Amino acid sequence: MTHTNTPKLRPTTPTTKRRSTTRRLRRTIGFALARGAAHATGTGLIGLLFWWITHR
Repeated sequence: MTHTNTPKLRPTTPTTKRRSTTRRLRRTIGFALARGAAHATGTGLIGLLFWWITHR
């Protein structure tokens, strides 16, 4: 058996790891912003409904 028969493993570079971390961080921030916007919209609609009921 020669050395050419062994498969070469792809080395894990720090840039690959950094890219994965950056992608995960961006996705987490995106979800947080979307969730915050949904919460703010819901709160605003509830406040508007409450104001409308109390000022009738």
